[in-house]
Amino acid sequence: MSLGLYLHFPFCRNTCSYCDFYKELHSPEQERAFFSALEIETRLAAEQLQDRDIRTIYVGGGTPSLSNLELFARWLEQVRGLFHVLRGIEFSFECNPESVSVDGLERLGELGVNRPVFGVQSFDKKLLKRLGRRHNVHDTHQSVYLANALSFATFGVDQIFGIPGQTGKMLSTDLDAIVDLQAPHISYYHLTVEPGTPLAEKVDAGKLRIPEADRVAAFYRAGCEFFAEAGYKRYEICSFAKPGHECKHNLGYWEGEAYIGLGPAAHSFVGEQRFYNPRSIDEWASALHEGNHPGVPDDSGPDERMTEAIMLGLRISRGIDRARFAERFDCDLDSRLNSQQYEILVKAGYLISEPGALRLSDEGFYLADEIARRLLK
Repeated sequence: MSLGLYLHFPFCRNTCSYCDFYKELHSPEQERAFFSALEIETRLAAEQLQDRDIRTIYVGGGTPSLSNLELFARWLEQVRGLFHVLRGIEFSFECNPESVSVDGLERLGELGVNRPVFGVQSFDKKLLKRLGRRHNVHDTHQSVYLANALSFATFGVDQIFGIPGQTGKMLSTDLDAIVDLQAPHISYYHLTVEPGTPLAEKVDAGKLRIPEADRVAAFYRAGCEFFAEAGYKRYEICSFAKPGHECKHNLGYWEGEAYIGLGPAAHSFVGEQRFYNPRSIDEWASALHEGNHPGVPDDSGPDERMTEAIMLGLRISRGIDRARFAERFDCDLDSRLNSQQYEILVKAGYLISEPGALRLSDEGFYLADEIARRLLK
């Protein structure tokens, strides 16, 4: 059985106002300590997961493009020595535009990275400042220019919509600008105000107002239609790609494939069991230096797995594979659905039932969360 491999690089130079991912302020000393503990975790993971192929690698964060690439290269050498890393795999690496350089991007290519992902988020100075981003439009264009100049066959860009204060005109400008980059892959995310973030504190204090649900829905629809006209296919609710440039690693998440997560706050899914590393670099590293694996299994079981498979499967354009669902859970997909709601949604044209799959229609994608809620018993 093959695995996706995710590495959480937990360091940033600053804290973005909306970000709820685990991160610490970057320092060279702490980064060296991180890679030292990571070597232990990688060895322990390899001992537990013998004879597993690595089918994709994704490095996220945090800001992976801040990493010391010599330390990163040493870790990669260890991975390739302990696991069977398939030839030509998709290897994604997240980059903040302001931390991208020609030498760094070229070195990543030499190490096997073939899919850099640039956190563009917006082209509007006010919105970037509101999000706490450090880069500017020049940084974004330079990053994409370098990716093309260094002949990366594919790369991705991320964009956020539904930002407090974002107008329809701002969104239109952002959509024009993101498509002009001609990136093979676009991720189009609705901003979620997470509790405990600086953005949430301003919203709670009445200093910022999040857009109303109708406006956010209109922004999402506008993006979907704009990307389709530009030749991008929506293959997942938030993901748009030119043909052949879908993110294989993320598809593995949505289709219930096994993956291993390394680093503090990383998640793993192996043998139908989820594991969670602590959201603390100190707790994570302490466990490893004591010879223990830091991953803690959750208490969910088969019912939760089936619910996940339905909710995640409906996120992707090809939908839930009926045969795979039956093989995985030893039960028919329809037996897990609310039959009354199922019939209503099919007749309304939001849900498409096929012999091999159950999927959302184009209109159904705009109501995906509500449809999933109604379908589940």
